[in-house]
Amino acid sequence: MKKLLIFGLALLFCFCAQEDRTETKDVVDLVPTDNEISGWTRSSAMTVAEGETQLYALINGAGQVYIDNGFVKSAFQNYVGEVSGNPIVELKLQIFDQGDTTNAKNVYDEVAQGTETPWIEQDHAGMEARYELVTTGFGYYILEFWNDRFYTYIEINDGTQAGLDIAKLFALNIDTAIEDTE
Repeated sequence: MKKLLIFGLALLFCFCAQEDRTETKDVVDLVPTDNEISGWTRSSAMTVAEGETQLYALINGAGQVYIDNGFVKSAFQNYVGEVSGNPIVELKLQIFDQGDTTNAKNVYDEVAQGTETPWIEQDHAGMEARYELVTTGFGYYILEFWNDRFYTYIEINDGTQAGLDIAKLFALNIDTAIEDTE
């Protein structure tokens, strides 16, 4: 009987140890590499924030919504590429790990301006996604989505449909990387 109890405990220990080895994807691993989106390369070093102090240093007061909703870590990356013959278009990417699905959705809901267009095409990125054409200056697109514990913000300084299509490619790429972590 004692051997059976020891065997059972050992089996339970092994099972629990294997569960703890399940690795979750780090937010940095979701950031596309150079030319992962054809023709788009990083134009600066990636900036990573872990914790409230580092996030505030990056985005100052705009960080509060993330902190209030379980902020864990973020990765910011800028890219440069071509859109419709314009060879120097910039794209800003920000991915936030909010710790869980509820927090990611809360951030998505709380940062909404109310003027965005829902991205409802059949194969859109994330659980929910939206975009907006900002007509200040030359115009640019903002695209946002959330999936699992991640909230993603993409801004491309091109206000054409081709610019929006590039932002969507980035979103779908990141969403696929998130799905691969589940």
